[in-house]
Amino acid sequence: MTLHHRFALISLLAACAVAQADCPTTLPLKGVLNVDNCYPMREDCVPAADALYQYAEAVPDGGDEGMTIALQGSPWHLYGPDSRIMTIDTLAGILRQEGNKKKKLRHVVLMSSWSGIAPDKHHQPLAQQLSSKLGDVKVSGADGFLWYSKDGKLTTTQQAFTAFARGPYAVKKGEPVMAALVAGWPAQFEETFAKQGDADGLLRAGVGHETFSLCPERAWKAFDAAAALGNPIAAYNAAVLRLERGARGDREAAQDLLRKAVAAGDQQAAALLDQTTLQRKGKP
Repeated sequence: MTLHHRFALISLLAACAVAQADCPTTLPLKGVLNVDNCYPMREDCVPAADALYQYAEAVPDGGDEGMTIALQGSPWHLYGPDSRIMTIDTLAGILRQEGNKKKKLRHVVLMSSWSGIAPDKHHQPLAQQLSSKLGDVKVSGADGFLWYSKDGKLTTTQQAFTAFARGPYAVKKGEPVMAALVAGWPAQFEETFAKQGDADGLLRAGVGHETFSLCPERAWKAFDAAAALGNPIAAYNAAVLRLERGARGDREAAQDLLRKAVAAGDQQAAALLDQTTLQRKGKP
């Protein structure tokens, strides 16, 4: 190991340790996992996001009575491809619509990191929540960080710390991909994005803080920063987090954020704003 890579490794371990100290968890995390980040890029490497998409296509589709769905996520939330929090209600609606095309939808494989594990004693696993919304449909989720292989095989790991060379995540061609790190690597550049006024970068950093660092509080701060720069999806995410917490003033603050997103043309923010307004008036 070169001095440069050893310094990068130590720096990443220190950063992870701070993140874990800020974000206590009851998840079964243990040990350190070294991930080979193919950065700077070489001819035998590809962006990890490209590999992840290719590998996900190789996962079996579930047959006549099943479905598979791949999303970035954490024990707390699922995220759509646009970095927006996807609620269980929203996902259930999509699956019902797609399930109508099958003879009988009996099982769903939720390919999202930690979707099969409860984040704490107050919440059910996301897979269980989705199963409840779908009625008699069995939903299986992941029990850790999800990894994809080129043949579509899925595995999980439960490391407390992930060490990798600083930079965008890339892999050698054909090597497995850690899904959470695909979404997570921008989190290491949050300060840079903030200095540059990069709202999209801050949004992606927020997703990374939750899905990779397992730190919703840090994600919230990044979403707030991106929302302040005018990013409507970040405003939506920050509003969802406030509505979930439900502390004094959270509903009003969430509605303010949603109004800003609506002004930017965000239709999902408009729907959520209408929903929260109706709830405020005591209507179903």
